[in-house]
Amino acid sequence: MTKFGILFLMVFGGGIFAAFAYGPAWAFYLYELIYFLNPNNRWWGNGIPNISYSFYATLTMLFLTGIHWKKHQNSLKEMVEFKWFIGLILSYLIVTPFALNDMMHQRFLVYLTTSWAVVIIAFYILDSTKKVELAMLFFMLGAAYIGYEAHNVGRNIYGRIDNIGTLDSPEANTIAASIVPALAFCAYFIWHGNYKIKACAAICGALLANGLILINSRGAFLAAVVSLAYFGFHMLFAKYKLPKQRLVLVAFIIFGLVGVVKVADNTFWERMGTLRTQSSIDSEGSGGRRINFWIATFDMLKDHPTGMGIWGYETISARYLPEEYISTGFGQRVRSVHSLWFQSLGEIGWLGFFIFMGLLLSIKLHLRRAKKALIEAKMLQNYYMLISIESSAVAFFVASSFINMFRSNVMYLMFSIGICAAVTGLRAANKKLGESAEVEKQSTMFGRTRRRT
Repeated sequence: MTKFGILFLMVFGGGIFAAFAYGPAWAFYLYELIYFLNPNNRWWGNGIPNISYSFYATLTMLFLTGIHWKKHQNSLKEMVEFKWFIGLILSYLIVTPFALNDMMHQRFLVYLTTSWAVVIIAFYILDSTKKVELAMLFFMLGAAYIGYEAHNVGRNIYGRIDNIGTLDSPEANTIAASIVPALAFCAYFIWHGNYKIKACAAICGALLANGLILINSRGAFLAAVVSLAYFGFHMLFAKYKLPKQRLVLVAFIIFGLVGVVKVADNTFWERMGTLRTQSSIDSEGSGGRRINFWIATFDMLKDHPTGMGIWGYETISARYLPEEYISTGFGQRVRSVHSLWFQSLGEIGWLGFFIFMGLLLSIKLHLRRAKKALIEAKMLQNYYMLISIESSAVAFFVASSFINMFRSNVMYLMFSIGICAAVTGLRAANKKLGESAEVEKQSTMFGRTRRRT
């Protein structure tokens, strides 16, 4: 057994112990780490027991949540997104009888069930701002490990890196989309963490940036730029600012640019330079081909309006796409749609797609209400924590616009963090506003009493 294997078993055992000793939230943090570490498929995983570690982490979460049910502050009444989330689950069940590839649909539906369960369990156990912050921290640590792996493995002959990602995101573009959201978390912790957390976040940020450059994903590069611009825009133009906020932003920009210029090589810049030239529908590059894949979804839905189920697009892609676009996969001549948005539309149809969009909008509005309340309560650090969560979501969905990530575990982890951040942030703000109102009321009454005397 390697040292890494021993270290992982210690982390796993420590996580289970912490869950029983300090609460089920630690099982969720362990679940996040296991997802990114992907122990059964690492070079150091041969010497450890070949079991489903994520399953036991989930089982621990479920067991301890049941035991401590009455201790959790969150309730389904606060989870305004719950009806949309249940609708998303039902949309998969509704399309099941119409799935074009029943075997693949049933297989991946089993994996999805775990992700759905984790979101619901996490909602109950991440019932404070501190717990949500820790969820962000462990997400960052797990993603940084993949950046570390990218540094160790290095690029292949095609200038890319494959097979170092998670179980559901093994190839280069999906790996990059899985870890790019963590950059916004790094920025938040470098800004607001204590000295140890700041140092940890800085190291994680360096590993992530280096890993993303080595992986060489154009979609992830675009996602990182848009995400960090979103974060920086709020830091620069927000009406309410923390001390030295603009100075922090300037430092972020300077160190970020210096780091990218120092680490990025010609291979990276050459590939990023093709972003514009290969985005046209007439282009022979991968960007141009993707647009044709997206358009084909509408033709497929004319014949299958209820949706095609999981792997349905791939199953019939050869009928709707030109021969030169078709490749061989799983023993079949297939082509993937290469977009989270069109993947969702193809798999669960128009009804499921609108439910998914309703879920995203519901989370966005919930976060907006929480941010407004936090500003009124003058809880600005909590406000910027929500901004970092929104920035990470922007990164994920921008990167996933060019690849299939609709069923990725990362998306459901981000749902968990986003929903819980909105609920706990709104509760904390309302509590502080209520206390302030009560103090003001008592002060007014006391003042009146003195005047009467």
